[in-house]
Amino acid sequence: MTTDKKNIVGIAGSLRQSSFNRHILREMAQKTPEGMDISIFNLKHIPLFNADLEENGDPEAVEDFKDAVKEADGFLIVTPEYSHGMPGVLKNALDWAASVSNRNVLDEKPVYVLGSSPTPLGTAFSQAQVKQTLAAAGSFVLQQPELYIGNVPNKLDDAGHLQDERTKDKLYQALEAFEKWIDTMNRSK
Repeated sequence: MTTDKKNIVGIAGSLRQSSFNRHILREMAQKTPEGMDISIFNLKHIPLFNADLEENGDPEAVEDFKDAVKEADGFLIVTPEYSHGMPGVLKNALDWAASVSNRNVLDEKPVYVLGSSPTPLGTAFSQAQVKQTLAAAGSFVLQQPELYIGNVPNKLDDAGHLQDERTKDKLYQALEAFEKWIDTMNRSK
């Protein structure tokens, strides 16, 4: 096992500044396993996917996003669920990242997907859609542990800090599993 830290790029599938999933992602970035660093990429500047825009190369914001994902050892997606599905902003970002016209930066990329929601069910439907899109892009998606954080407002304080110790433990365990997954996928290349 290498002593170098794994560089993980994480995104929240919501544009809302105080989104629950952005809070969860920040929590994960602050409490990583020793061999991992998580940088957060904000999707707010990525335009709507349009093949006319990519005809002469990707727009600058898309290039920045694709470069960040390409250079990372792993890609972390924390998604909300809107109407039993993946948010449009997240699908848009994945469409740009997986575009075959310029370059698909998701192909063979180790990815972990999780999410949180105010509902008791968490984000099971949304995650299924995200994983389906990632499979089409050729990503190596870690299937277990599945992490659906339900009733998330009850687990955060007023400043958005995670207070639920059980959820904190599950997040850390998920990151440890993701670190091992990245090593496994790198050995298989």
